[in-house]
Amino acid sequence: MRCLALAGALALLLASPLAAAAQAPDAVDAALARPAARIGEPVLLTLTLIAPADAAVELDPSAPSWGDVRVLRVRAWESAAVDGGVRHRIEVLVAPFAPGALAFAPALRVVTDAGPAALRGPSLSLNAPSALAPGEPLTISPPPPLAGIGGGQSPLLWPAVGAVALAAVALVAAAAALGLRWWRRRPRAVGEPAPEVVPAPAAALDAAEALLAADAAGAYRAIAGAVRRDLGERYAFPARSLTTGELEPRMEAAGVDGWEARLARELLRECDAVVYAGYRPAPERRRADLAVARELVGRAP
Repeated sequence: MRCLALAGALALLLASPLAAAAQAPDAVDAALARPAARIGEPVLLTLTLIAPADAAVELDPSAPSWGDVRVLRVRAWESAAVDGGVRHRIEVLVAPFAPGALAFAPALRVVTDAGPAALRGPSLSLNAPSALAPGEPLTISPPPPLAGIGGGQSPLLWPAVGAVALAAVALVAAAAALGLRWWRRRPRAVGEPAPEVVPAPAAALDAAEALLAADAAGAYRAIAGAVRRDLGERYAFPARSLTTGELEPRMEAAGVDGWEARLARELLRECDAVVYAGYRPAPERRRADLAVARELVGRAP
């Protein structure tokens, strides 16, 4: 039994490297579009590899194998199924950031169920020529002295500035003069407006009687005004500023007799219908309404 267990363990140990080798991706092919570039100038780097179908391939731009070459961005990534896995073709823009011949190696990661594994491409060289002459030290030289520029200022500049300033002062003075002139000639109030003359209730009813046949709306407007003024004067509340609906509770609160309040309410509703709703009562009804108004006006509180 012990021999069988040892044999099984040995078989597993031998099978693990074989399985890992079967799942490992092929070597990475790398090619630069050109061998030289200025510092910071993008260069196209094309990477090609075949990885297992269940593996995820990632670019590792922070790996130290890139050296002084930096990954700018991935321009294109194509994946296609082939025998034995998936073929990945990656186009990357890189740029040198140091002068001289820069040696670097692309770095990727292959992620499988067993975890991530680093994958390094072949060593490449990218030449970045220096802007300095051979043997020239890297120092900051002082700037050359400033040189005068002829014709930088026209001889007419300051006279033009003075003319503009004088024109602005003249415009302000003209505006001030016009404002003062308007202020002096502005319309002035001649006094308080004359108060509205409201005819006495009896006179208003006489005027309503004269309009009763020809102008029903005017007659009933005069009747309503006379009744409201009479109620307000006798019971000391602002009857003229209240609507008919608001007048009823105020009459009750002011102590108006129930019979008188009922007559006034019905008469004022009739007046509202004639004045605002276009209702035109018969002549007999008009004379009856005027008689009710005369009965209400002048009653002792």
